[in-house]
Amino acid sequence: MPAPGYKVRMAHAFETPVLERLPPSLPGLRHALSTRHGGASEGAFSTLNLGYHVEDDPVRVTENRRRFAAAAGYAPETLITAQQVHGARLAWVGRADRGCGALDWASAVPETDGLLTAEPGVPVAILVADCAAMLIADPVRRALALVHAGWRGALDRIASAAVRALAEAGSRPEDLRVGISPTLCPACLEVSDEIGAAVAAEFGEAVIDFREKPHLRIHAMLAADLAGAGVSPAQIAAHPDCTRCRTDKYFSHRGQDGRAGRLALVAWWD
Repeated sequence: MPAPGYKVRMAHAFETPVLERLPPSLPGLRHALSTRHGGASEGAFSTLNLGYHVEDDPVRVTENRRRFAAAAGYAPETLITAQQVHGARLAWVGRADRGCGALDWASAVPETDGLLTAEPGVPVAILVADCAAMLIADPVRRALALVHAGWRGALDRIASAAVRALAEAGSRPEDLRVGISPTLCPACLEVSDEIGAAVAAEFGEAVIDFREKPHLRIHAMLAADLAGAGVSPAQIAAHPDCTRCRTDKYFSHRGQDGRAGRLALVAWWD
């Protein structure tokens, strides 16, 4: 139902968010990736913007989050989100943290780009609009990490940091299964020569397409980082879509001139 006091247009009144799934598919693991369809927002944020920190009406965002929760199968007030900053800080969360950032921005976990939990019934979410959202799941210990990784986070090796954090809590890297969301394709991820040089120094030139400017292969950067941390390449799956090439389906910061809504990847163990 719409949030109190909010009048939705009839065109949006009965829409259900369009969701996608990422590998891995594991018993007891629940997860969903939003598209930009099925919400109440308009204009650049049309229609299922899930980010409070963009210039959208927060009442509409709350309505969108409630719709997304209903479609994905969790109670909206139990969600945990983070105030992402393109860094590499991770935070463990549990049942006591449920509700942090669920229906507002101010209470989200501050300055964090990866959320980890080993408790059941704790839905966590990462928001993106070109960056990769990564799900790392341990079906043995029933732990998981959700990670936000653009080129900055990938260069800072947030993927392997999440693997190490899970390992320190008892997970084995060889047990981990990873799914990576749609993100920018190499043609759409042009960076400066300085950034290209830094990436090449860290990962080698195989993760770069050299054109007039360097173009990064973000999936390759993340896969290389994960493999270096002991995750089998056979257990890493990346969604093939490019967010900028498919602005009909996804929000794209680059594709919408810096004014875009946010997609969400949510995951939890039953």
